[in-house]
Amino acid sequence: MATAEAAKGRGRITVFTMFGPVFGYASRLVDDQQIAYVGPVTPGVHWRKLWLMADRCNRETATEGEKAGWIVTQANRSLICGSDVVVKLSDADWEIAAGGWQVQMGTWWGQNLLVTGNLSVPVLTPEQIALKPTLYPHHAN
Repeated sequence: MATAEAAKGRGRITVFTMFGPVFGYASRLVDDQQIAYVGPVTPGVHWRKLWLMADRCNRETATEGEKAGWIVTQANRSLICGSDVVVKLSDADWEIAAGGWQVQMGTWWGQNLLVTGNLSVPVLTPEQIALKPTLYPHHAN
């Protein structure tokens, strides 16, 4: 995994809950690569929580690319199926902080690269970004 640079954009964002914390998912085309940006929007939740969840929900021998694919699958599950969606924004600003991880995935769910980091979506309300009830908190702790 490489360290990710900060990025920002404007467009479609899917905000979803997974095992309690709330995450945001945006994507865009950069230099012929479709990039998925996924990160927590819940205050106090660090972006590494995504990788902890991916580690706990995959087999012990899963590669970083497979774990990245799992993260993108969860984000797309919310986008496409509406699973655990908090809100879908059709046109909003977002920013992901530097220092997260980026992982090449080949092509998975139409994405070539996953960038994870702490995500900021200014239009979200405190209620939207608050921790949500879950039946499976052990995956996030």
